[in-house]
Amino acid sequence: MKFNLKALPVAISIAMAPSIALADDADAKIAKLEQQIQALQSQQNANLKDKVKLNGFISGAYISSDNDAGYNSADTSANFSEDSKVGLQATFDISDRTQAVLQLMMRGEYDWEVEAEWAYLSHRFENGVKLRGGKLRVPLYMYSDYLDVGYAQPFARPPEEVYGAVPFSSYTGGGVSYDVDLDDSTLTMQMFGGESKVKSTGTDVSNLIGANVNWTDETWTLRAVYGQAKFDGSVTSEADYTVLQLVDDTGSFTGVGASYDNGEVIAITEWTRIEVDAAYPDTDSGYLTLGYRIKEFTPYVTVAYMKTQDNDERLPLSQAAAIQMIAFNAERMAYSLGLRWDAIDNVAVKFDITYADDFGDTSGGFLNNSLDTTTGKFIYDDTLIYTVKFDAVF
Repeated sequence: MKFNLKALPVAISIAMAPSIALADDADAKIAKLEQQIQALQSQQNANLKDKVKLNGFISGAYISSDNDAGYNSADTSANFSEDSKVGLQATFDISDRTQAVLQLMMRGEYDWEVEAEWAYLSHRFENGVKLRGGKLRVPLYMYSDYLDVGYAQPFARPPEEVYGAVPFSSYTGGGVSYDVDLDDSTLTMQMFGGESKVKSTGTDVSNLIGANVNWTDETWTLRAVYGQAKFDGSVTSEADYTVLQLVDDTGSFTGVGASYDNGEVIAITEWTRIEVDAAYPDTDSGYLTLGYRIKEFTPYVTVAYMKTQDNDERLPLSQAAAIQMIAFNAERMAYSLGLRWDAIDNVAVKFDITYADDFGDTSGGFLNNSLDTTTGKFIYDDTLIYTVKFDAVF
């Protein structure tokens, strides 16, 4: 048999034709699969973008004082940490009615350690009831939900006399709220409960329970709150001396507030009362802030006070009672003059001068204001604090 060499390439081509066709078909299927994967990824990314909302806020501040009394941790040196903070918040829409919220905070006063201030799951039922569980903000004050968001506040800082009275700002537990829509206003009722811990002292806060009611027509806002809890732990002095031991002692918080904002005139006031068993101080405090918007500028004035109401329970009949008098008895007035400048969109610059005096025969509530044993009087009877701060949201 004679083999025709000229026909060999043709024969090879014919033999390979099915393999080439199969390879081309496989390549087409792979390309189509890759397109489908890319389409799914694009759709998933779009869904995530729609479901996840990211925002944040930042504050940077300079504070100093004319002495070392310790108002807001200020002294004669420049302090850039105390009121400086960064927060990042993510909200994930699990469904139309269910959300997961995470807020991470970094504060200069705590060496910029990352801490979850909020970490909770919320669900709104069809009847309007909203249920939340996880780590939440304790809703005691008018600005509790925006306590770290300086941009949402007219002043450089919430008045220390009121907002510094409760040594913890968040709790682990749950809360339920319900909004009642009236003709031109909204009534919100909220209940909350859980536990917490005082970071500065390690005091355990248990059986925390409370409720508040808030009414607003977007111009006027009225608010009332009541809460109580059990406290266990040691209250120590600057020298780590145990001043008081709390053992399952009950504390309560009562507060009322009101605000008016018509776009030009601002008026805000809050009054609170704190009562705690044993020798821990019962304290009344309050403030009034008035401001007026002039284009991008908002000058404001604040008058605040705080005073312990149970000083007679710490009469110096013993050394321990005398130490408790020095540590706990406190009163003062504070006067603030400030200016908020909305320099650009989402950025505000604030200037504040606060003068505190009328300490009576007390330290004014300042740990650094120690008793002079030679004169029997406290070292400082007033203090002046300067603040320059910027607040931004993004």
